[in-house]
Amino acid sequence: MIENMLQAELEATLGYKKHELKGRYSGKSRNGHYDKTVRSSIGEIDLEVPRDRNGEFEPQIVKKHKKDINEFDEKIISMYGKGMTTRDIQEHVKDMYGAEISPTMVSMITDKVEGLVIEWQNRPLQAVYPIVYFDAIHYTV
Repeated sequence: MIENMLQAELEATLGYKKHELKGRYSGKSRNGHYDKTVRSSIGEIDLEVPRDRNGEFEPQIVKKHKKDINEFDEKIISMYGKGMTTRDIQEHVKDMYGAEISPTMVSMITDKVEGLVIEWQNRPLQAVYPIVYFDAIHYTV
């Protein structure tokens, strides 16, 4: 999901979609990706962060040299859980990263992620899920 969001952010920065004729000979072109490992609430995640030929693309979702994205997971969950508008998501990203992104960029990012969310919602469920209850126990971690 994060990689799709990074791809959409690069598209918004460059002004055209991947393999679109509009981007040819424009001076703004993609230049593959670089690998990055970040820590999240679910463990370490290996990402392929896209880059542009001129080296001007500065990702706002997962900034350069940033290794910890724990708060990002929580924000994304809250955005989808609340059914937020593009303006609300824009404000969340601004609060979280201090980055100004346009509502159009937010729309492009959410459109890319929407397919993954629908796929996750329609996944087959297990017949039985084990549940463990802890009652009135305090653990120091």
